[in-house]
Amino acid sequence: MMPLSASAMSGKPNSFFKIILTDVGSHTKLQFPEKFSRIFGKTLKDSVSLSTPGGPLQWSVDLKRRKGKVWLQNGWPEFAKFYSIRFGYLLVFEYKGDSNFQVLIFEPSAMEMDYPVAGDARPNSVKSTQEKKRVLEIDDSSSSESSSDKIVSPCKKTRTRAPRTEACSELKQEKAKVGNKVAKYRALALANAFESKNPFFSHVMKESHIVGGGWPNVYIPKNFKEAHENWKTNDQLILQAAGESWVVFCNMNLKCSQCRISRGWTIFARDNSLSVGDICVFELINRSEKLLKVFIYRATEETNCAEIEKLPRVRNEADKARVIESVKAFKPKLPNFTVKVKNSYLYGGSITLPLEFIKRHITKDSCSVNLQLPDGEVWPVKCYINKMCAKFSAGWKDFSRDNNLAEGDICGFELVKKRLLKVVIFRVKS
Repeated sequence: MMPLSASAMSGKPNSFFKIILTDVGSHTKLQFPEKFSRIFGKTLKDSVSLSTPGGPLQWSVDLKRRKGKVWLQNGWPEFAKFYSIRFGYLLVFEYKGDSNFQVLIFEPSAMEMDYPVAGDARPNSVKSTQEKKRVLEIDDSSSSESSSDKIVSPCKKTRTRAPRTEACSELKQEKAKVGNKVAKYRALALANAFESKNPFFSHVMKESHIVGGGWPNVYIPKNFKEAHENWKTNDQLILQAAGESWVVFCNMNLKCSQCRISRGWTIFARDNSLSVGDICVFELINRSEKLLKVFIYRATEETNCAEIEKLPRVRNEADKARVIESVKAFKPKLPNFTVKVKNSYLYGGSITLPLEFIKRHITKDSCSVNLQLPDGEVWPVKCYINKMCAKFSAGWKDFSRDNNLAEGDICGFELVKKRLLKVVIFRVKS
């Protein structure tokens, strides 16, 4: 057992996990959880050290700070590339103090990876002498709780008296435990990715929701106002899941202002094979019929692999809808225009602008202009113009790189002063 850090002894959470929901590119950043940043952000140096259990190799990664938020930036893409980190991986960051982190890397199979040998130029190389595997032991109630330091030895011939079959059986049990923990986090990520214009609420299934000591039921949170303001005891509700429907009933307790789904819930839970840790999202799709569509995210490795394949589509559709709504709400009083970022705008060093706007409001000849973010940071760029087109050229690549622009983002430009444009970025990836 490794000694506890000072932060752990003081009761502060010093570990957190991150699930990688996009492929890691050369401009990718990784944001620390806001709770962790509030506790440790001010004590972290401008450059932190990342290491893995696979060897002594340490990676220096620069931090970016803005308005209380902290990101891993320069050096992070190289770290991710070396360890082949991509969509679906789960990383556990253990803060060791003095801006040093140990990173545990779990593959989509829910098993901790065989770390490449330090100094090996091949990212997929395996450390042949590795004899230890770390098992996640993180409290499901929080993403910032500390992980334990339990060590599991792999199955191999040793001089111990325990039979090899018994050792392998114990290892399989430990692997299953790790798989269940990681699968729960993936289910949580899927549920958090859910977005809808309709009212909805979610619940992590506990024993009281499945078997319980009495009648299983599900409480409806008070922020789901439709239920607390319009529903009454014995109102009939319809739950719809996987194309089938179940009739359940509402129960209101006016004394303590509680609303719950009670009679009929046991049948729904049984027919849908709900288990402890599964997450149900209830979306109200018809107010008059009290019809709720239920999305079930399984906290088991077997079903989670199928569910997680849906995550990119779910997130992409939700992100696109969010960006469109945000751009519609962008209505500054001063002259303005918007441009959707294309891949060529990121790597070609220029971005095409509306020619008529540039000629009317900014310049008829090439000149320099300034781009300013809402926080006051300014980037000088060259505005190139001819009879056919207008572009931001020299300086634009620095602006797009420094602000981590991605394909599909939309930039809103507002002319606040002569040759000074205020820029609002609507990101397709929140």
